[in-house]
Amino acid sequence: MVTTVDPALVKRTAADYKSDVKPIWCPGCGDYGVLSAFYKALADMNMDPANTVLVSGIGCSGRFPAFVEAYGFHGVHGRALPLATGVKMANPNLTVVVAGGDGDAFSIGAGHLPHAARRNVDLTYIVMDNQIYGLTKGQPSPTSPRGMEKKAAPYGSPDSPINPILMALAYGATFVARGFSSRPKDVTELIKQGIRHKGFCIHPGL
Repeated sequence: MVTTVDPALVKRTAADYKSDVKPIWCPGCGDYGVLSAFYKALADMNMDPANTVLVSGIGCSGRFPAFVEAYGFHGVHGRALPLATGVKMANPNLTVVVAGGDGDAFSIGAGHLPHAARRNVDLTYIVMDNQIYGLTKGQPSPTSPRGMEKKAAPYGSPDSPINPILMALAYGATFVARGFSSRPKDVTELIKQGIRHKGFCIHPGL
């Protein structure tokens, strides 16, 4: 006789959401803090991994789905929001979280942000903004400060940075919040609030 357990009766811990794949980010990267806060948020909310989907694009943040014990989709550069929208439309009962970096979100993927916001798709978009294309080690990103010197910009970035908060507000996002990866308790709470929010949520700058 096969017995089943109601997932709502199972109390999970942060460790239950860790996959067997270990993060391989650079030492000191803020993505570790965001991932840890994400585990804690899922545990606090006792999320069922079978009903949770994590979608990502390209870059350091694109590895997120591999590190989480849930469904995941590692998409192509800048296309995480359309992919996540498709998942949510196909099954509105799923909790869909999107992970991206500042390059993925605000450069090649920037054209998708206003439409996800104006449609108020029930997604939580976690953007890890480190103001650089970290995976390729040096190019300035859309949020890099003017004058920042890196390998690909030895004379300093000539461009003024965009403001993701103002962009999200202008596009009509119904939940906008910014956290800091070195304050994991705050980030955990922001992620929980974003997931509970019924509509489009963006966390730029974690």
